[in-house]
Amino acid sequence: MKKLTFAPLAILAMILLFSSAGLSETKDAVSYPNDTAITWFPRIETTTLSASENVDFIPNLKAYQQTTDYTCGPAVLLSLAKFYKMPDIEENTKTEMKISQEAGTRDFNSSKPGTKPQEMVAWLEKNGFSVQLEFEDKGDSTALERLCDNIHNGIPTLVEWIDLSGHWAIAVGYDYRNASDPWDDVLILADPYDRYDDYCDGYSFVNANRFYWMWFDALYFDNTTWRTMITATPKKPFGQKSTMKYSSQNILI
Repeated sequence: MKKLTFAPLAILAMILLFSSAGLSETKDAVSYPNDTAITWFPRIETTTLSASENVDFIPNLKAYQQTTDYTCGPAVLLSLAKFYKMPDIEENTKTEMKISQEAGTRDFNSSKPGTKPQEMVAWLEKNGFSVQLEFEDKGDSTALERLCDNIHNGIPTLVEWIDLSGHWAIAVGYDYRNASDPWDDVLILADPYDRYDDYCDGYSFVNANRFYWMWFDALYFDNTTWRTMITATPKKPFGQKSTMKYSSQNILI
């Protein structure tokens, strides 16, 4: 009789023991704070980029961060002007909004908020830059080649693409990576809306060919406009009265 009673009691005790252990583990897993953040994106190491043989990178151009959702254009104009040492340019909201007003940037009360390419060009020309506005709708990669040439020659290039439904940034770097497969190339942008990765350092990056096919805008024009790029260099160095000029390679001649 005792043997018949012992087995069920032993089994019941074991069930209760394991059940309580399971409850304890579940409780600990729920209550234990998960204070270790997951890092999804690598940091863009500018020192490494500058020293890499297979990478073209323009140092010392980190994007000023726009303070509104419609002033990416003025923000990149500010960053470019700062890079070329244009006088009276400070990286703050006051300067951002001043450029916004001068360029005719529209807020979200407009049906077409932001800054059009021609308005960007007009502001640059008025402030001492030689400017070239280009579009490319052939889909033959010539615009990307032109972008790479500018970066290789140390010339930051303003680009406007469909990111955020229409967004201005500055192309400052290109990693050619595996020369036999252009689809793994990486474009580095000085981005005024750097909120995509784990480091708000003024830079973002995107697969170059993915960017190429997203390099269009459908908001500011009657039809889709492909691959808008603005190349702008000072007519003469700011703060100097010399007659020196920039060549197409951004070298003083």
